Amino acid sequence: MKSEFDICIIGAGMAGATIAAYLAPRGIRIALIDQSYDEKKRIVGELLQPGAVLTLEQLGLKHLLDGFEAQPVAGYALLQGDEKTTIAYPPSHNGMGLHNGRFLQRIRASALQNDTVTQIHGKALRLLENDRHEIIGVSYRDSLSSQIHSVYAPLTITSDGFFSNFREHLSNNEKTVTSYFIGLILKDCEMPFPNHGHVFLSGPTPFICYPISNNEVRLLIDFPGQQTPRKVLLQQHLDTNVTPYIPKSMLKSYEQSLRQGGFKVMPNHYLAANPKIRKGAVMLGDALNMRHPLTGGGLTAVFSDIQILSAYLLAMPDFSNTDLIHTKIESYYRDRQRANANLNILANALYAVMSNELLKLAVFKYLQCGGNNAQESIAILAGLNRSHSVLFKQFCFLAMFGACNLVRQNVLNLPKALKLLTDAFCIIKPLIKNELPTVSLFYHNLARIKTHMLSYLNNGSKIQRP
Repeated sequence: MKSEFDICIIGAGMAGATIAAYLAPRGIRIALIDQSYDEKKRIVGELLQPGAVLTLEQLGLKHLLDGFEAQPVAGYALLQGDEKTTIAYPPSHNGMGLHNGRFLQRIRASALQNDTVTQIHGKALRLLENDRHEIIGVSYRDSLSSQIHSVYAPLTITSDGFFSNFREHLSNNEKTVTSYFIGLILKDCEMPFPNHGHVFLSGPTPFICYPISNNEVRLLIDFPGQQTPRKVLLQQHLDTNVTPYIPKSMLKSYEQSLRQGGFKVMPNHYLAANPKIRKGAVMLGDALNMRHPLTGGGLTAVFSDIQILSAYLLAMPDFSNTDLIHTKIESYYRDRQRANANLNILANALYAVMSNELLKLAVFKYLQCGGNNAQESIAILAGLNRSHSVLFKQFCFLAMFGACNLVRQNVLNLPKALKLLTDAFCIIKPLIKNELPTVSLFYHNLARIKTHMLSYLNNGSKIQRP
């Protein structure tokens, strides 16, 4: 079926708008469908790790970070009781803190300024199929007239976010809620370490903050559990598990934000990518794959997916060959899984670690030592190191370091040390299974990991220091 479009994109959020902004200037005809193009108010997706910034630069879209007070982020600060430590990102790399909605509006404007993009205000209703059950477009309800129309294209990209209406047709997985985030904006707040992301480890549940404008700091507080918290429970959680651990320099801004009552609550989802590969359609962004937002890896994964998918689409001579499109989509799903496995494993593993007192303390002490181990760890978090073997090595080193520290303090801590190792294994095993179903990749690196571990133990469990 001939169509006036090459691609139909469902959802003009961060994923859909960005791939439109990248592909449209290259002559690809795009129908961009969304119910509303108004500025969104979100409490996550506001920290771009250096890997995300680097990908934007490679896509030629880094200039979209200018003009709305986005703040450079130089690294992380960890606070545990009275102890503090900082870890800088690798040299010549910075992250960015920003208002998600303002950034998205700039991306949308960049996409819509192209004549090759047709903006459609409407709610996508269902995927259209031909008699061979191939997807050939989408029907939508126009936001103004409420009339139902159809858009046809050789490829439909579903990027309608974590509440996707099309996931059941294009994915074999269901999302799960790992916890909730309470989001506040602190105005005129003095952070302990300016231009850093902060991870607060003193309380029973982690909370983080980072700058998002010239005078605003985003504070995200974890609320454990899978049920939406009631207001009275939220207040009790803040009073008991958060307020006592807020640094003095931030306390005034924090209390003012609470009095104004402007906090928002959102669920944190986990969804391993397990697509149903159907001819004529592909999933992108949170519709396909989600991880806990504690590490700020969401936009790193989204921009990486866009870069991989776009490279395959731009290699198409034209969009008339649907068989070739299907081959490209299969290659995209394979490559993006390898590229984003570290981000997904680390995000969910680190959240589980932060909820385990023994492992949480081990992380702080391990990173506090600095040296190559800390630098490799921060490079993985930053999305700059995608090596699976390095991730597994650092996770094993962390577990061994924590166990050895416990035994070194007192040999009677041996049961605790064994529990720490067991907990670490139970955290990482299901994540490897979900994110690297071709477990051969893990076993391929196992010999190398064993060599590192033996060397580590033979050297008396010494962490490299600067």
